[in-house]
Amino acid sequence: MSDSTLHAFTFSSSMLGEEVQLYFIIPKSKESHFVFSKQGKHLESMRLPLVSDKQNLNVVKSPIFTPSSGRHEHGLLNLFHAMEGISHLHLLVVKEYEMPLYRKYWPNHIMLVLPGMFNNAGVGAARFLIKELSYHNLELERNRLEELGVKRQCVWPFIVVMDDSCVLWNIHSVQEQTSQPLETGVSSKNVSLKSVLQHMEATPKIVHYAILGIQKWSSRLTSRSLKVPFSRCHVHDFILLNIDLTQNVQYDFNRYFCEDVDFNLRTNSSGLLICRFNNFSLMKKHVQVGGQRDFIIKPKIMVSDSVAPILPLQYVCAPDSEHTLLAAPAQFLLEKFLQHASYKLFPKAIRNFRSPVLAIDCYLNIGPEVAVCYISSRPHSSNVTCEGVCFGGLLLYLCDSFVGADLLKKFKFLKGATLCVVCQDRSSLRQTIVRLELEDEWQFRLRDEFQTANSSDDKPLYFLTGRHV
Repeated sequence: MSDSTLHAFTFSSSMLGEEVQLYFIIPKSKESHFVFSKQGKHLESMRLPLVSDKQNLNVVKSPIFTPSSGRHEHGLLNLFHAMEGISHLHLLVVKEYEMPLYRKYWPNHIMLVLPGMFNNAGVGAARFLIKELSYHNLELERNRLEELGVKRQCVWPFIVVMDDSCVLWNIHSVQEQTSQPLETGVSSKNVSLKSVLQHMEATPKIVHYAILGIQKWSSRLTSRSLKVPFSRCHVHDFILLNIDLTQNVQYDFNRYFCEDVDFNLRTNSSGLLICRFNNFSLMKKHVQVGGQRDFIIKPKIMVSDSVAPILPLQYVCAPDSEHTLLAAPAQFLLEKFLQHASYKLFPKAIRNFRSPVLAIDCYLNIGPEVAVCYISSRPHSSNVTCEGVCFGGLLLYLCDSFVGADLLKKFKFLKGATLCVVCQDRSSLRQTIVRLELEDEWQFRLRDEFQTANSSDDKPLYFLTGRHV
């Protein structure tokens, strides 16, 4: 075991409404990346560079965060060669119960240990806390450097958040074919993570961008897709995130899947810039363990050792029924159910991309055969125009007071379109139906109320379906 020390770090999260205590495990060799109290015992902040610092071939400015779960053996967590051996700040973000294993396998790595309350949480919680911590650290560094005469806006506001399965980075260029001038080919070569990051960090006026990213590698990359060097579109797996600009845009800490798509949509609807560098691509390794793959759904009360596989459609049930209750988080069961139940929930939208499902304030994966149109209810949001669109369904997930009856009346729905309203409990479900005046346009039946198949101790989520009349 390398010589490393454990440091508690506490900050206040307005979103969680409480103090959050995380732990850093810092090897002695990496202590230069941090600021400690004069006595040398109390961790005060992570050092951040300045926006104005000259580009240095031996420096990457952004701290790199890699959330990882269940992959202490198989995760691609050693960035030494990808960074060409230069000094860099890389933090593995791990759950409390997995910390001893990760520490055993990666003794020379800095670790950020999530609070125990997130042991059963999904990747959304990890990304939420990475971002909350990073903004708090940015403010601490601004205060520290301001005392040294540095302007607050000059402190570097970016972090890298990357998956634990990133294996190769490529640069692509379009080559003209001499024999047939009308045809072009694509030239590709491997490059280091260091060169990709340095190229992105050198972007002019970079502080005006909220998220920067690159393409995911595909054998179908063509010269046509590379002729436009930049795109304003979804970026995921590997992002450069401006934590200052996105201060008021949060990851949904409840999420197990598609938290990055949801975050991109929230960022875009806030009017912030997302930019993808099309001439770079990222190749990921298919890691067969860890992540959500090790999440085995099983009955809460085991009657026998041999249990038949439980299908996603069994992840929900009628309230107060005799259904087998499951030992899994309600949010996980809901997301998995929605991925497999689109034909049941939104039949009018199946393969009918002109009549998508309208999702307000939250993107959830409802399967590959249904298009989703995301709208933000927040004032002054940048939304797509929905004029002339008849929606095939409506998805309301834990909607707040910004979603009102007047907002919903702006949209048109097909006759027979279906509605799915998700709430924390049955009381909230009924209050939401009344508050949004949904019974004026939607028909509900008693048998169309469901809950995730949890016991009441595990706080199931409830949802009601209805049909447009």
